[in-house]
Amino acid sequence: MARLSKRQKKNITKSFVLTRKDWDLIRQENYDWDSKDLKPIINRIRNFYKKEQNKLCAYCKLPFRDDIQVEHIVPKAGIYGRKEYTFYSKNLVVACKHCNSKKSTNNDMIPWNKKQYPVIGSDFKIIHPHFDNYFDHIEIIDKSRYLRKTIKGYKTIERCKLYDPVILEVLAEYMKYQDDPLISAIIRIRELQGDFRGKIDRLLAKIF
Repeated sequence: MARLSKRQKKNITKSFVLTRKDWDLIRQENYDWDSKDLKPIINRIRNFYKKEQNKLCAYCKLPFRDDIQVEHIVPKAGIYGRKEYTFYSKNLVVACKHCNSKKSTNNDMIPWNKKQYPVIGSDFKIIHPHFDNYFDHIEIIDKSRYLRKTIKGYKTIERCKLYDPVILEVLAEYMKYQDDPLISAIIRIRELQGDFRGKIDRLLAKIF
């Protein structure tokens, strides 16, 4: 198994808490995710899980390369969508554009029309970031690919297309520095300090 960063090993331990005022507005807007009046709440959700997940996608465990998207584990729309879980905190994480788009509106809750939201990971076909330990189900090998350890891991890889060459290229680039604490630290600083990204990029270019 490839050496993992502390960031990758971290599980979600806290869920976003909506206030009573938040819920009043959500009900007033009929749970409409696209309502402009709910954007401030959605932005708070995004920022909360971005921090809670150490700026890593919930499904590929890689730093965000593009949009940071709020992902509904049980979809809010589609044939098997569950609108009532649109703002339910344990149904929300942040994911990269690749994983969120590939997962799409598939409902992996067992059964899909369960009346109450589950409280354990075994009620889901894929890894549930709030209930499951990611690396109990998926292993990163050769620093370049995802290997399933369980059926749930296999279904997550399939659902999010974690065998796509685009994602594997990013994985290989990220993982090759995990054995070098200095380079890992520099890259971490680069991610945190937007103003210094250019200077750090030039430093990395000189090193390599």
